[in-house]
Amino acid sequence: MVAGTIAAVVLAGATGFVGYALGAAVGLVVGLVVGGVAGAVFGWAVATARPYDFSAGIGIFRYVVDLTWSLPNTLIGAVYLTGNLIGGNRVERHYSLHSGCVQLTRGVFPRINGVSYLTTIGTVIAGVAPAVHAHEHGHVLQARIFGPFYVPLVLVNYALATVIPFWWLYHDHSRYPIRKFGAYFMDGVYPHVWNEAWCYRVYGPPR
Repeated sequence: MVAGTIAAVVLAGATGFVGYALGAAVGLVVGLVVGGVAGAVFGWAVATARPYDFSAGIGIFRYVVDLTWSLPNTLIGAVYLTGNLIGGNRVERHYSLHSGCVQLTRGVFPRINGVSYLTTIGTVIAGVAPAVHAHEHGHVLQARIFGPFYVPLVLVNYALATVIPFWWLYHDHSRYPIRKFGAYFMDGVYPHVWNEAWCYRVYGPPR
C-alpha cells in the first residue's frame, strides 16, 4: 500500500509541476487532475498486483528507476492503464506479480493475420501471450535504460522508417512480401524500428 501511495503522489506531483510550468495556475490544476487520476490508478495497480518485488534488490531498483529516470514513461503508461481499465480491460495479477510491470488481460488490437499483438507503454503491457512476454518486457527494459529519451527516439525512428524505408534494403521479402498498404507498416516499418528490431533479435519470437 505504501509503495502504491508513493507512486500515486509522485505521478500527481510531476504532472502538477509540468502543468504549472506550462500554464501557471490553470496548468497546475489540469496537471494535478490528470496526474492524480492516472497516479491513483497506477498506485492501486502497484498495491494490488504487486509488480515490484521489494524483497529483492532488482525489484527496489525497478521501482526507483520507474519513479525517477523513467518517470515520463511510467506516467504515459499510467494514462494508458487508466484508459484500458475504463474501456473494460482488467489487470492480470498472475503475470504482473513481481514482473516489474503491470499486465492487462486483453490487448488493444484485434488479431492480425492470426497473430495477437501485445502493446507495451511504459510499465504497462496490454495482452497475455506467454510466447511474447519476454519481448514485451524488453520494451519495459528499454524504457528504463533510455528514460525520458525513449519515446522521442521511438517516434522519430517510426517517422523516418515510414518516410525513408531504409529497411527495404535488408528486409526479408521472401517471408514478408510488401504487396499491400497494411503490410508496408506491419511487416515493413514496425519490425524494423530500433526498439522492435532489438526485442525481436534478443527475445523473439522469430521473425
